[in-house]
Amino acid sequence: MTVLNYKCPCCGYSKQTKYNPSREIARLRRERTKSTRTLLRQVVNKITTNIPSENNITKEFYFYQSISKVSDAEVKYGLNIYLSSNGYYKGKGFKYLTQIILNHNKNKSKMKEFERKMIGKPPSVVKLKED
Repeated sequence: MTVLNYKCPCCGYSKQTKYNPSREIARLRRERTKSTRTLLRQVVNKITTNIPSENNITKEFYFYQSISKVSDAEVKYGLNIYLSSNGYYKGKGFKYLTQIILNHNKNKSKMKEFERKMIGKPPSVVKLKED
């Protein structure tokens, strides 16, 4: 069985057709909201300027391709966590950031459950009887 137009969902590699990473990056960026695009551009610039091994357009394309199915809210959460931890100064690049975003996507329901256990829930409303 031969699949002619197979495209890898993680990296976007297609054996049959050649791709232009710059064009694909622009297409994947356009799918995001404006605030997410600015945050993505800020993080990508910090990674490419501070980590020389990550200054590669193919690695940037693989990053955008791997988070293409994740919602904007989860992407923003992962980007803010990455920025607050200053991972780009520690040599943690696109793969690390990708895993932050994808793992938050998978663990979201459990994180909510454990947060509820740590913080607790608000007290119930009690109606007082008047004499």
